[in-house]
Amino acid sequence: MMWWYLSRTPSSASNAKPSDQYSTITLHNSIFPVSDSGLFNDICIVEIPNKPLIDHNKDNNKSSSKQVETFPCSSWEWFAYQFSPTQFHSVVVPRVLSPVFRIQVIGVLPEHFLCAKLVQSPHQPHATLCTYSCSENSLHDVPKMNCEDRNPFGAACALRDDWLYVAGGYKGKSSNIDPSSYLNSVERLNLKTWEWQSLQNMQEPRAFADGFTHKGRFFVVGGSATLKHSAEIYNPSTNSWVCLKSFVPKEADGFTAASLNGRLMLLTWSDQLGVKLWLWTVLVNPNLICRCRLISFFPNQIVERPRLKSHGAKMVQVGGKEVWVLVGESDRFCLQVDGSNALPVFPAPMFRPGDGHEAVQKGHIYAFSFTDGVGLSWRKIPVYSI
Repeated sequence: MMWWYLSRTPSSASNAKPSDQYSTITLHNSIFPVSDSGLFNDICIVEIPNKPLIDHNKDNNKSSSKQVETFPCSSWEWFAYQFSPTQFHSVVVPRVLSPVFRIQVIGVLPEHFLCAKLVQSPHQPHATLCTYSCSENSLHDVPKMNCEDRNPFGAACALRDDWLYVAGGYKGKSSNIDPSSYLNSVERLNLKTWEWQSLQNMQEPRAFADGFTHKGRFFVVGGSATLKHSAEIYNPSTNSWVCLKSFVPKEADGFTAASLNGRLMLLTWSDQLGVKLWLWTVLVNPNLICRCRLISFFPNQIVERPRLKSHGAKMVQVGGKEVWVLVGESDRFCLQVDGSNALPVFPAPMFRPGDGHEAVQKGHIYAFSFTDGVGLSWRKIPVYSI
């Protein structure tokens, strides 16, 4: 049996009429948007494969040999990636329930997707890097890292150009993680040759740190209780790191970062001082003397602060013009990357043609952009489900 799902591209203004619903296309709504007037615009169909998932994985004992396993597909993960400034492509990947693992898309490549296969065992959580082919509904493991005992589950990762950077993490698969097992080693995967290259070590061992890129450099932030406000910044041209003891404002209980049009923003939240948006600025080069300057408060603090405290957030650049703040996504995905990545999104709209379900607003996300290159403005984006 073949199932079909609907996804929606950005719609016209809220006062659109049926006769002019295709007159303008704007980033007005959610990743799977519906117009405020209730009209669908440019309906896109996503086909669910009707064959089992094929997992081409390497034998742990014989690295040169392959094992092939097949799994029935009983449920799916739903995500999107940006195809043009005004349109998203929608894709589904299978979620295997026995044994339990999830496929998290972390990068969009020309012929397939770069993924992390997350095994969610409470005693042995770990991840394997792989590629996923939608047409074949199959997984292929990427070559083993130079640091073979590194668990990507706790590593900081980021995409830059044709490289996947992996920093830190911890050894083994045990859930009883001791700081002595934290790693400071770093390597990167060439996404064209599929070869790993070892890089200069970080100054400090870090696990469960945040990784992202900005202006060609790889940032690793946090990674332990004593390092939660610090960062190390990697310069590929010199293969060297700079350590900043104060990167995240000390008041922050949690944070997320995003780069937009050459600006690096940090969104922080704390019990005492609320949710704030900061601009990170380099004051003196090459020593990276820098500061964080407060540029805005998050809208609707009373309602939104408990949400961010409980669920965390992820900032995602959309269309090169604005950043979306996705609350609650940090507990769904362990490996976070930026670059040409798929966006973490909401559950699939459970709809089949003929079911007769109507669109219902289920929530919202906030987005901000810079107007006239200077001023910052927020908007609230409705999220619909059917």
